[in-house]
Amino acid sequence: MATRYEIAICVKGSFRVRTIVHVSTLFAFASLTLGSAPTRAQDSEKSPQVFAACAACHAADKNGIGPKLGGIIGRTSGSVEGFRYSRAMKNAKIVWDAKTLDAYLSEPQKVVPGNVMPFSGIADAQQRADIVSYLGTLKAD
Repeated sequence: MATRYEIAICVKGSFRVRTIVHVSTLFAFASLTLGSAPTRAQDSEKSPQVFAACAACHAADKNGIGPKLGGIIGRTSGSVEGFRYSRAMKNAKIVWDAKTLDAYLSEPQKVVPGNVMPFSGIADAQQRADIVSYLGTLKAD
């Protein structure tokens, strides 16, 4: 069985979505051969693969096209110093946790209408859970 991930790419104002297919059969076989069962639960070890969608514009420790994401869990939307947020994001006053991040990654414009992040969302719940799990491992500097 293959797992599909949509990867968002931001390049100088343009936005593209690419689909990457991971062949998990090989990993499952290797895991069984080594004596451990494969998992798909929110695995922060695996999450950097799906974080690639975010890494096109975000980093853990510094602002870029998007604000830094280190320490996002528990942080209020629009509050990273030195990043120029949209008025909508500044006024949203969302405290980011697993639930709010999942909702935002699913439908950014529905959660924060008027935000300017050029990203339409991720439909796959497992992919969102993997990203949120990974974001939880990123610490503020």
